[in-house]
Amino acid sequence: MDDNLLNVLCEQLKPTFYTKDMYITFDGDPMYEMLFIINGELENVTTNRGHTSSFNIGILKPGDFYGEELLTWAVDPMLKNNPPTSTHTIRTLKEVDAFTLSVEDLKFVVGQFQHLHNNKFQYISRFVILISLLVIFC
Repeated sequence: MDDNLLNVLCEQLKPTFYTKDMYITFDGDPMYEMLFIINGELENVTTNRGHTSSFNIGILKPGDFYGEELLTWAVDPMLKNNPPTSTHTIRTLKEVDAFTLSVEDLKFVVGQFQHLHNNKFQYISRFVILISLLVIFC
């Protein structure tokens, strides 16, 4: 892993604290950040748009992250005007310590990292793996 890239990524992550029963995002809201969970638990309700009675509930725990849709959005120059909308409602079940990566910071990091890969799919996959490891190193 490139040390300079690791440093750039770590500099962009912001420590964040959420209290219990706090809503972080709602289904249909624009996505403005990625969330990397360090401690705590969040309820992740995923809706199946068009079928109001269809939804899934999952739990996000330490080591999990939310907002991977922003990665695809950040690397596609045709989509950079409007961030994607969430298909999740995220609520804290306990106090949560996390790192966040804002849309602006994500664009900056993607710009720094893009020269390392030619294939877009390979680039996104490697970036997801790399960013997931950040929680361990930062």
